[in-house]
Amino acid sequence: MAELIRVRPRWFWIAVVALVAVTVAAVPSSAQSASRSFFGLVPNDDLGAADYQLMREANVGTARVGIFWNAIERSEGQFDWALTDQRVGDFASRGIAVLPTLFATPAWLANDVAMPPVGSDRQKQAWERFVREAVKRYGEGGTYWTTDYPIDFPGAAPKPITTWQIWNEQNGPKHFLPRPNVKKYATLLGIANRAVNAENPSGKVLTGGMASTPTGTGGIDAWKYVKKLTKKKSARKSFDYVALHPYARNHREIVSHVKKIRRALKKGHKKQAQVWVTEVGWSSVPGESPKLSTTLNEQAKRLKKTYKALNKGRKKWKIGGVYWYTWRDSSGGICDWCPDAGLVKRNLEPKPAFNAYKQVAR
Repeated sequence: MAELIRVRPRWFWIAVVALVAVTVAAVPSSAQSASRSFFGLVPNDDLGAADYQLMREANVGTARVGIFWNAIERSEGQFDWALTDQRVGDFASRGIAVLPTLFATPAWLANDVAMPPVGSDRQKQAWERFVREAVKRYGEGGTYWTTDYPIDFPGAAPKPITTWQIWNEQNGPKHFLPRPNVKKYATLLGIANRAVNAENPSGKVLTGGMASTPTGTGGIDAWKYVKKLTKKKSARKSFDYVALHPYARNHREIVSHVKKIRRALKKGHKKQAQVWVTEVGWSSVPGESPKLSTTLNEQAKRLKKTYKALNKGRKKWKIGGVYWYTWRDSSGGICDWCPDAGLVKRNLEPKPAFNAYKQVAR
């Protein structure tokens, strides 16, 4: 075999090394991908091209998007995915993954969107059908990625949804009527888990984000809720990850809330389950809320300290991602401090918090 060996000129090996380096750089590793997905955002509804461009500049990896049942299935059995297609496609085509929150019971099935569909066989069957349809459309191998997506976003790489968040703040009275009920939520979660597994066996189920200490009659602290939820084996097996909304005065309080959830998961025999912080934030206008309102510069400092602390402890505390609430300031919101919690102002002028986010997510 010695006669087959050829001595290559030096320029040849330099070219080979350069080509390998370029190839490796062009293909992101799974570690790089996972790192980027850690930095999430809860965006506004009315987004334009300039919003998406700024999000890319800020290195946003994942967007938490509501998939609202009441808007999609307004009449029983009639599904209209047009608005959701556009929203999911807008993010995916820009390389931003989507974490969907499945929520909002339609009017033909309940008197309020926050009424969980578990009170009758009809409600349960309708809920399972809706979840299955959503997974069939946007999950791995979903029909959207091979039909409408290539037409609306030619040349863009698909980004199928792999994790499904079920409901929102179910431990508080505003989003789970008539009041929080762990047993009912376990039923809701079990049905959703069955639906996800039926259509996409590798898909993951994330609980609705729980407010650490919800206000209002019947609210249950997140860690107490998790303890109750994990008492039964059937409930433990119905989810992969737990979501938390640890709104607090500072990053130290947030870390303490994460630790409490971790202890609850350990006691509930789910110590390997990740914790996802699917909402966290502060307003940049002082006085709106004693706990969650501050100044422009202090908002940025709190953001930076929170992301750094949770990123540093992501392996130890098994944190799957952190989502800032919200993207852009608005004229109104569901809480007193929400309108000024954005990373950018209403006119898209970046705040100090935008630069802080960009720095920690780079």
